[in-house]
Amino acid sequence: MPLQTLEFQPGINKESTDYSAKGGWVDGNLIRFRKGRAEKVGGWVKLGQNYYLGTGRALHSWISLGGTRFLGVGTTFKYYIEEGFAYNDVTPIRATTSAGDVTFAATNGSSTITVTDTSHGAVNGDFVTFSGAATLGGNVTAEVLNQEYQIDLVTSANAYTITAKDTSGTTVTANSSDSGNGAAVSLALTRLTSA
Repeated sequence: MPLQTLEFQPGINKESTDYSAKGGWVDGNLIRFRKGRAEKVGGWVKLGQNYYLGTGRALHSWISLGGTRFLGVGTTFKYYIEEGFAYNDVTPIRATTSAGDVTFAATNGSSTITVTDTSHGAVNGDFVTFSGAATLGGNVTAEVLNQEYQIDLVTSANAYTITAKDTSGTTVTANSSDSGNGAAVSLALTRLTSA
């Protein structure tokens, strides 16, 4: 059987069914038509190996007087400035506390940590950063506490809960009940929306 040339009409015809659009295209993904022929859309390359929290909602690019390129990325959670494929968190800090103002409580067998902070003003989903905390006991070490967390639930005007995780993001379960430790703490609440 001799080879036969197939000629397809350029473009995607969504007005017809698969059978009535004879000799044409009815659907496609990541393609464009150039000189009457379909070709894949180029440029789908991941920008670096770093990532940011949330879904990107707004971009703003600029170049410094020194020629450095910057990209501001507003997400559902935070605001970042990308420089050299690295995303730097520049979300404004809304409030801080002095060392000793915050205490923690853990329950044996639970990964939920209750944080007591008088008049914190936080809402569910806010981000808090702890530093200078002491070990709460058992698996909940100072290294687990001294990092950034997203607030799971605001339980009162003076308390909220977080889920204990190690630095790799793995959930840590307390193997003993303890409270009041970790008093040397500074806290930063961050939120993109206005208070």
